[in-house]
Amino acid sequence: MAPPSVSAIMDSRFQVITPANASRLKQVGQLGPELPSYTSGQKLAFEPGGTVLLALSNRGALLRWWNVGTPSEHAHEQRLEGSAAMLLDAERILAVAPANRSPLGLWRPRLVLLSTKDGSLMREQHLAHAVTLFAMSPDGERALLIPLDGDAPLVWDVKSWRPHCELAPLDTGVSLTACALSPDGRFAAATFTPDDKRKENLWLWDIAEGARPMALSIDAPTTWSLAFHPTEPLLAVGGITEEVAVVHVDERRLVGTLPGFSGYACNLSFNPRGDLLAASRDGRGFGVHRFDTGEALFRASDGDDMQTSDALFSPDGRLVAWGRGDGTVDLWAVTD
Repeated sequence: MAPPSVSAIMDSRFQVITPANASRLKQVGQLGPELPSYTSGQKLAFEPGGTVLLALSNRGALLRWWNVGTPSEHAHEQRLEGSAAMLLDAERILAVAPANRSPLGLWRPRLVLLSTKDGSLMREQHLAHAVTLFAMSPDGERALLIPLDGDAPLVWDVKSWRPHCELAPLDTGVSLTACALSPDGRFAAATFTPDDKRKENLWLWDIAEGARPMALSIDAPTTWSLAFHPTEPLLAVGGITEEVAVVHVDERRLVGTLPGFSGYACNLSFNPRGDLLAASRDGRGFGVHRFDTGEALFRASDGDDMQTSDALFSPDGRLVAWGRGDGTVDLWAVTD
């Protein structure tokens, strides 16, 4: 049976997803259309109001977004040669774009604002370094731009359209895998795989001009996903292990591990209350887990083992969006 249309989604009232009802999640819609030979996965982002959902190909070639409050399943599309994009609000997308060879920034990449109405350029800023990782604070006010190792990460103030601060240059000899900003804007974090024999694989910054990161060690061969808790000074870290590490960011130390993340934990996402953690699995499917115990309350899969896509809670906690291997995005909710 075909999944309901977006119009059917918005005609229903869904419950806030909680540990008590998460096992009753059902697919309530699918955003499309399908994309041919699409096996590279998708990065997803809701804007803070929850009305627009963005999907970016992991190959960084195609940016698509939908208004989940309208009856149309038509996706807005924008070809983007960069590999980073996040929604600020229902009207604007913040993205990293390649150089346009202008006299002001010859060969330099650009931070751009695009209109969700038609993808047109609203604003741009040439950057000093290439951007390998990109994250945004939940309120959409600041962005974290992580460059190649050896260069300085940048925290960008979107409202004033200028740098908030530049952190100390990164150590060399690492392969960066993920980054995140805390909800209060105080902390930044990045996971990495060292090229040498060092044990550290997580950097944590208390954001200030020229700040150097605290290096921590997570017991995993590779770390590749981060999520700050929405209300507590905690950071969840996933990687090639069936446990999720929990770090207390104020105390700069590991305070626990959560078992039960079979297939490894990728693309971690907290619900707004912070008592649930969504994680896609390396290769296929996603699960919803209790944050206090790690217990898996719900699992789903499309059987496509060639992609790893985000599983993401909506800002109101009533939907989980998950990118499928065919390029569509499923929407899941509790309907009873």
